[in-house]
Amino acid sequence: MRVSFFDLDHTLLSTDSNQLWFAYLHSHGLLGENALSRHAAFMHDYHAGRLDFAALLTFRHSVDASIAPDLLRTRREAFTRERLIPAVAPRAPALLDALRRDGKLTMLISASPEALVLPVARHLGFEHVLAADSVAGRHLPAPCFGPGKVLHAEAALAAIGTSLGALEQSWFYSDSHNDLPLLEAVRHPVAVDPDPTLAELARQRAWPVISLREAP
Repeated sequence: MRVSFFDLDHTLLSTDSNQLWFAYLHSHGLLGENALSRHAAFMHDYHAGRLDFAALLTFRHSVDASIAPDLLRTRREAFTRERLIPAVAPRAPALLDALRRDGKLTMLISASPEALVLPVARHLGFEHVLAADSVAGRHLPAPCFGPGKVLHAEAALAAIGTSLGALEQSWFYSDSHNDLPLLEAVRHPVAVDPDPTLAELARQRAWPVISLREAP
């Protein structure tokens, strides 16, 4: 079985879903300046390659938990409709359609929470989704981030009856140098609108570089 893995933020989306969500909450008076600046500090560490991912995930969940459940549900529905789905990169649907016509199975693998990942996955027709807080990955020794993405990808392949060696026959599309472990683990790494570090690595290693953000 040939599998194409996709990152979410800045890959299938033209932006970061979490930053989009926090900006939305702030615009509706549901997120204080302190929380906004704390999240920005986490993002700075992410881009610098020194993120404390467990602390970030705990922080994100605490923000959602601070909002009344009914209000949170209402705001999520509006956010998905108004901000999240419109942020899908223009060329992403056509690429996914082409891969599926070619017989490839597509999986979305993201370090973002399911609340942000699943709406995009449903919109783009993904049947298999791996997110930061997915139940299927809770028994694994590392989160779905950085080197941990390799473990989660292998576990997902095993769960659908595909040998672990299939990872070496797979594709992975990502924008970020933080995804380098999984990019190196697959046979076909593809840099999508890459950050500067990944762009340079892709150039050195002659990896394909594509953009999904240009209008078709």
